[in-house]
Amino acid sequence: MKIVAINGSLISDGNVAVLLDHALAEYDGEERFEVTRFDLSGMEIGPCRQCNWCFKKQEPGRYCSQDDGMQGIYPELLEASGIIIASPVHFGRLSGTTADFIDRLRVFVHGNVTRSALRNKVGGSLAVAWFRNAGVEMTLMTINTAFNVLGMVVATPDLGVFGGSAFSSLDGKGKTIRGDKHLVAIDPIGMASARSMAFRVGELASLIEAGKGALEPPAKEEKAD
Repeated sequence: MKIVAINGSLISDGNVAVLLDHALAEYDGEERFEVTRFDLSGMEIGPCRQCNWCFKKQEPGRYCSQDDGMQGIYPELLEASGIIIASPVHFGRLSGTTADFIDRLRVFVHGNVTRSALRNKVGGSLAVAWFRNAGVEMTLMTINTAFNVLGMVVATPDLGVFGGSAFSSLDGKGKTIRGDKHLVAIDPIGMASARSMAFRVGELASLIEAGKGALEPPAKEEKAD
């Protein structure tokens, strides 16, 4: 089973990356999982233009009118059993980069080829905020809302409610340690919630994979002449 992870931070080696690394370590040594990761900081991902090209003009291998980094991500999402989206918290909500990525998933809602293609895949959300009450829950709920729109199964961690989340300052109070740019790593509850979320994505994906035969409608019997 493939797990596709998206880092929606523009800082490639920042706190979101550290939290995502820790979450994905859940799959280390697990032969049943293959992890594919995309860091949007190193990619060109434009906003959805609402051009409606995908409504009628899609063809296999070409799902959006824009020729940018999404062209490489779409095929991986189609093959995924689980999708993890991680975002920093900006102005009380997810980052603009993450929002652009999510908007481009519109092809899986309206596309003439890819409509409903993410249905029943498992989605997990991660968020990193600078301080408490800054918008962690809004960020997680916005990502989860996208999963719901796409017909996906939202993974809720055992440690946390909406997803995994952590603070990038000491105790979420906006305090720092000089020279340490990865304070998320010393948020034990936050790191544990990220790992818990990844575990749940894998658990649910495994259950869905095991039950696929039962979910498929029975084949119609052909009547003899």
